[in-house]
Amino acid sequence: MNTIETERLLLRPWKVDDAAEAASLFRYASDPEIGLRCGWPPHTSVEGSMHDIRNILAVENNWAITIKGGAPNSNAPVGSIALMPVSHYTADAVASDPELTKRYGKYLGDNALEVGYWIGRPFWGKGYMPEALTAVLGYAFDTLRKDAVWGGHFAENTQSERVQAKCGLHVVAESKQDYYPLIDRHYDRVCRIITAGEWRDAEHRQMARMIA
Repeated sequence: MNTIETERLLLRPWKVDDAAEAASLFRYASDPEIGLRCGWPPHTSVEGSMHDIRNILAVENNWAITIKGGAPNSNAPVGSIALMPVSHYTADAVASDPELTKRYGKYLGDNALEVGYWIGRPFWGKGYMPEALTAVLGYAFDTLRKDAVWGGHFAENTQSERVQAKCGLHVVAESKQDYYPLIDRHYDRVCRIITAGEWRDAEHRQMARMIA
């Protein structure tokens, strides 16, 4: 799997059976403010975090977020970002409306992906997540040649709302009281998308501003 580098971040594959890797993951993923915003339970042990790396995170297109030159260990993961098949939450939201199906149904197959991400609380508000998401969107469109990338967030998660909006993902639908079995809770969910054409149009506008 490719490593992705940005100005401040290195997005790299997860290390399996690595004690320091698991300890860093546990440090941030044990925070209930993290997992419950994403639909999974907070981590409860370093051993559990190691298990999750081995069985969930160490797969294609799932990157550990690391900060260049970050103390105390610049190679330690502080978050995760992944490109995955389109979720049933997104597919159901689109299928529930004939107009949405007509417009966006063509982006529910293998030609599209869905992005998921989180980052540890000490790194909120520093612009790291938009930086990581922008890089991964570029990978999805320029390297994987996908036609669209979906995103979703709980309606009450205004931080993720700002991240996705800043990166050009626009609202397609809102669903009510979706059930998340890993945490046994229901949440209202916002479904967003950015297409390859929209991504390239934004790139062209940015280049024009730089030239002007």
